[in-house]
Amino acid sequence: RGRGLFWGIELVADRRTKEPFDPALSLHARVKAAAFERGLICYPGPGAADGVRGDHILLAPPFIIDEAQIEELVDKLSDAVRAAFTQAGAGPE
Repeated sequence: RGRGLFWGIELVADRRTKEPFDPALSLHARVKAAAFERGLICYPGPGAADGVRGDHILLAPPFIIDEAQIEELVDKLSDAVRAAFTQAGAGPE
Protein backbone atom coordinates (compact mmCIF):
# COMPACT_ATOMS: atom_id res chain seq x y z
CA ARG A 1 0.00 0.00 0.00
CA GLY A 2 1.11 3.50 -0.72
CA ARG A 3 3.46 2.41 -3.49
CA GLY A 4 2.76 3.21 -7.04
CA LEU A 5 3.04 5.79 -9.71
CA PHE A 6 1.37 9.15 -9.44
CA TRP A 7 1.05 11.25 -12.56
CA GLY A 8 -0.37 14.73 -12.33
CA ILE A 9 -1.61 16.43 -15.46
CA GLU A 10 -2.54 20.10 -15.42
CA LEU A 11 -4.97 21.26 -18.10
CA VAL A 12 -4.14 24.80 -19.25
CA ALA A 13 -5.49 27.07 -21.96
CA ASP A 14 -1.99 28.30 -22.85
CA ARG A 15 1.08 26.14 -22.28
CA ARG A 16 3.45 29.09 -22.39
CA THR A 17 1.68 31.28 -19.81
CA LYS A 18 -0.02 28.43 -17.92
CA GLU A 19 -3.30 30.37 -18.16
CA PRO A 20 -6.06 28.14 -16.76
CA PHE A 21 -9.39 27.49 -18.41
CA ASP A 22 -12.56 29.17 -17.20
CA PRO A 23 -13.70 27.30 -14.06
CA ALA A 24 -17.26 27.24 -15.46
CA LEU A 25 -16.10 24.66 -18.02
CA SER A 26 -15.31 22.13 -15.25
CA LEU A 27 -12.81 20.40 -17.52
CA HIS A 28 -11.50 18.22 -14.70
CA ALA A 29 -15.01 16.76 -14.15
CA ARG A 30 -15.60 16.36 -17.90
CA VAL A 31 -12.34 14.44 -18.30
CA LYS A 32 -13.23 12.21 -15.34
CA ALA A 33 -16.63 11.36 -16.83
CA ALA A 34 -15.22 10.71 -20.31
CA ALA A 35 -12.38 8.59 -18.89
CA PHE A 36 -14.79 6.53 -16.81
CA GLU A 37 -16.91 5.86 -19.92
CA ARG A 38 -13.75 4.43 -21.49
CA GLY A 39 -12.91 2.23 -18.51
CA LEU A 40 -10.28 4.47 -16.95
CA ILE A 41 -10.51 5.85 -13.44
CA CYS A 42 -8.73 9.11 -12.70
CA TYR A 43 -8.88 11.63 -9.90
CA PRO A 44 -9.98 15.09 -11.05
CA GLY A 45 -9.34 18.30 -9.19
CA PRO A 46 -10.27 21.94 -9.54
CA GLY A 47 -8.35 24.95 -8.30
CA ALA A 48 -4.87 23.81 -9.31
CA ALA A 49 -3.75 27.33 -10.24
CA ASP A 50 -4.95 29.47 -7.36
CA GLY A 51 -7.49 27.52 -5.34
CA VAL A 52 -10.36 28.48 -7.65
CA ARG A 53 -9.09 28.43 -11.23
CA GLY A 54 -7.24 25.55 -12.81
CA ASP A 55 -7.97 21.91 -13.62
CA HIS A 56 -5.84 18.86 -13.05
CA ILE A 57 -6.09 15.09 -13.31
CA LEU A 58 -4.23 12.61 -11.14
CA LEU A 59 -3.49 9.11 -12.37
CA ALA A 60 -2.41 6.45 -9.89
CA PRO A 61 -1.66 3.20 -11.68
CA PRO A 62 -0.11 0.32 -9.74
CA PHE A 63 3.66 0.21 -9.44
CA ILE A 64 3.68 -3.02 -11.47
CA ILE A 65 1.97 -1.53 -14.54
CA ASP A 66 3.47 -2.86 -17.75
CA GLU A 67 4.17 -1.16 -21.08
CA ALA A 68 1.01 -2.45 -22.78
CA GLN A 69 -1.11 -1.19 -19.89
CA ILE A 70 0.60 2.21 -20.02
CA GLU A 71 -0.21 2.44 -23.73
CA GLU A 72 -3.84 1.53 -22.99
CA LEU A 73 -4.00 4.14 -20.23
CA VAL A 74 -2.55 6.83 -22.50
CA ASP A 75 -4.94 5.95 -25.35
CA LYS A 76 -8.00 6.05 -23.09
CA LEU A 77 -6.94 9.27 -21.40
CA SER A 78 -6.14 10.92 -24.72
CA ASP A 79 -9.57 10.01 -26.06
CA ALA A 80 -11.21 11.23 -22.85
CA VAL A 81 -9.40 14.58 -22.93
CA ARG A 82 -10.35 15.13 -26.57
CA ALA A 83 -13.99 14.29 -25.82
CA ALA A 84 -14.08 16.57 -22.77
CA PHE A 85 -12.56 19.48 -24.65
CA THR A 86 -14.93 19.00 -27.57
CA GLN A 87 -17.94 18.87 -25.27
CA ALA A 88 -16.78 22.02 -23.44
CA GLY A 89 -15.97 23.88 -26.65
CA ALA A 90 -12.39 24.31 -25.50
CA GLY A 91 -9.36 23.37 -27.54
CA PRO A 92 -6.08 22.14 -26.12
CA GLU A 93 -2.90 23.39 -27.75
